[in-house]
Amino acid sequence: MTRLMLPKDPQLEMVSDLEERVMPRFPDRPIKLVVPFGAGSIADIIARRTSEKASPLLGQSIFIENRPGAGGSIGAATVATAPPDGYTLCLGTVASHSIAAAIVPRLPYDLLADFRPIALLVSAWSLIVVNRSVPAQTLTEYLEYARKKGFSLYVSGGIATTTHLIPELIRARYNAPLEHVPAADVGKAFTDVLAGTVDMMCYPALALQPHIQSGGVRALAVASQHRVSSLPDVPTVVEALGSNEFDLSSWFGVFSPGKTPDAIVNRLSSAFATAVLSIRDDLAKLGVEAQGWGPDRFDPFFRAEIPRWKEVVRVTGVAQAR
Repeated sequence: MTRLMLPKDPQLEMVSDLEERVMPRFPDRPIKLVVPFGAGSIADIIARRTSEKASPLLGQSIFIENRPGAGGSIGAATVATAPPDGYTLCLGTVASHSIAAAIVPRLPYDLLADFRPIALLVSAWSLIVVNRSVPAQTLTEYLEYARKKGFSLYVSGGIATTTHLIPELIRARYNAPLEHVPAADVGKAFTDVLAGTVDMMCYPALALQPHIQSGGVRALAVASQHRVSSLPDVPTVVEALGSNEFDLSSWFGVFSPGKTPDAIVNRLSSAFATAVLSIRDDLAKLGVEAQGWGPDRFDPFFRAEIPRWKEVVRVTGVAQAR
């Protein structure tokens, strides 16, 4: 019997050879996880908590490098051009890996070609809160307050982040005179709303809950179709305004450079997914839902998010206003 000999694919041979040489000892040194937002941000908190659990699973330390700026694109760019060996990763977010495609005219990278989704860690519900001097108990009352006043200032964690786009979508859809005050960083945004310098802020629940519990701010609504389990009495924007387009949860996931071999991707994915699911209950109390998706689910989700947020940007006109 004659055996059919197929021609060898040099690219497949090269990938196979790389995996054979790398995987038996991967990882054999510390891994860098670039967070494209500042220290203390929701992205930073999630990166650090998850890395603490993933590190022993990989047998190496994971150190965090904060590289904020330009809606996350500065930090993301450093990973896009890094060697695809699994030692430089990015904590990508909806801002850096979806919204940026609609906002930044010429990104220094191709989101789909230059990154490989490793693991979707969490989805984070954003809360709309007002400072305690605003006399509104509901989102509808707040919009009426803004209309009667003629304007209302809200602060965000950065231009073209979800903390900016969600209030802008409310402004556009409900003819509300909301005026944006971008903050230099998240800490400044919190200071502004707590001090009463601005009326409103929209930000993931994880970071806002301590201020809600202390009475510094009042929660009006959740910008998702699901209520936050730790704040069961706070309605969703869908419930408050009757619009289904406000299921705008933030998400946070780990990415590697685009040509990272499958074996390394799978090793990292398993560690990070296991890590985040191990702290699922603790995260839920903070208004964050652990996902732990691997590339098979994360990749199609990631690809669908880019056009979805392009439509939000189009409706709000944020790109034209920049």
